[in-house]
Amino acid sequence: MLVKSGFSVMKPIQSIPPLAAAFFKPFLALIPGLPHQRSCPELNDATWLALGISRVLENEPSGRAFLQKAAGSALPVPSRSSFFNTLASGRRLLLCQAANEALARHMVRNTPDPFAAFPALKDFDIHAGDGHFHAAAVHDPRSAPGATRYATGHVYMMDLRTQAMRHLDLCDQIERLKEHDLRVIKRQGYDALRCHAPKGRQVIVVWDRAMLDFAWWQDGKNLKGLYFVTRPKSNTQLTRSGFNSYDAADPVNAGVLSDELAAPAATARALRRITWTDPMTGESWQFLTNQMTLEPGLIVLLYRRRWDIEKVYDEFKNKFHEKKSWASSPNAKSAQAAFLCLTHNLTVLYDQTLAAAGIVNSPEIERRAKRLKALTAHNTAAGRILPRIIYGFQRLTQRSVKFVRWLRQNLWSKRPLHDLLAILIGLYRTL
Repeated sequence: MLVKSGFSVMKPIQSIPPLAAAFFKPFLALIPGLPHQRSCPELNDATWLALGISRVLENEPSGRAFLQKAAGSALPVPSRSSFFNTLASGRRLLLCQAANEALARHMVRNTPDPFAAFPALKDFDIHAGDGHFHAAAVHDPRSAPGATRYATGHVYMMDLRTQAMRHLDLCDQIERLKEHDLRVIKRQGYDALRCHAPKGRQVIVVWDRAMLDFAWWQDGKNLKGLYFVTRPKSNTQLTRSGFNSYDAADPVNAGVLSDELAAPAATARALRRITWTDPMTGESWQFLTNQMTLEPGLIVLLYRRRWDIEKVYDEFKNKFHEKKSWASSPNAKSAQAAFLCLTHNLTVLYDQTLAAAGIVNSPEIERRAKRLKALTAHNTAAGRILPRIIYGFQRLTQRSVKFVRWLRQNLWSKRPLHDLLAILIGLYRTL
């Protein structure tokens, strides 16, 4: 297959089809300053990055199917062997990771902060982490003929302020069939969890119940200004040692039943154990943290926002249709994860660009407003106050399927951008 010329950092952005130019605009501006670049006439680095992002967006079951479809578009297409070989390249993996980190930092400077409504959180970077699995690649080796090919595990981090995704690490595929999140976290260390926060900046990491190593928590707090929020397991043994005072009249603390000081026997260092009642279900939940100064309602808010990373995993699986590993090498698996993060981050940015121009998914926004109104009325009738952490934090947690399908179908179209935007506006008007 001949290599098409086209997507290069040296060419003006106007040479790219209109929607692709708009979608990739913040990304293209970052490429010239990225490390790990090298001249490669057959498949330059910018084209390779665009190919990886396009493959995430395209709903094709294999790399060969993607290349065959891309050959009929404006997207530059390399030979099959070149595409697959570069996925296994260590240098290209570092480039992809650097590109995503640059984009994540760009998002900090250029995306609205929904936590701005809670000034007490302004001095903290806030991240959520979790594991996610893809099915094994077609050519992944078996331990024995007929044996199961085990799923590929990844651990990701999400900036809860910007919704930027980062790939923390590929799970161990040699010594452990399903590596525990905590083992991955410890292998990466505290600095990786800080996600390049400047020295002196405090960082809160929200994780599920996998994050129960209280001695490690304490070292992270003492050494790196790193705090954790999680939920206890059913067998977590803590001894109550006192109570933390809080303002029960503050709307941010509505639903908080108690804020206890509790110590695990292994460390004897006090943690906070916060009990909160969900106004939607009446169910009580407990949360643990080594952050000792924030209002308890804010700790509840942070854990509730951990759900955002789960919604991104749903986006990966059901909107990007990324359910299987692209290739067998560790570098290729990590590159796929980095491309997923890049694609998600670019869709967040472009969705926000459209929203700033007044192009929004109005039916979904109206549905959310109706749910909030009904929830408020339900709590008022029950004599309860709707917590400020619910009504004061409203944003869409993922991109709509209408938006993703439209982007997939039109990214490399040569039609004028205003024609394509008119199609999206029409889609948004339908239920």
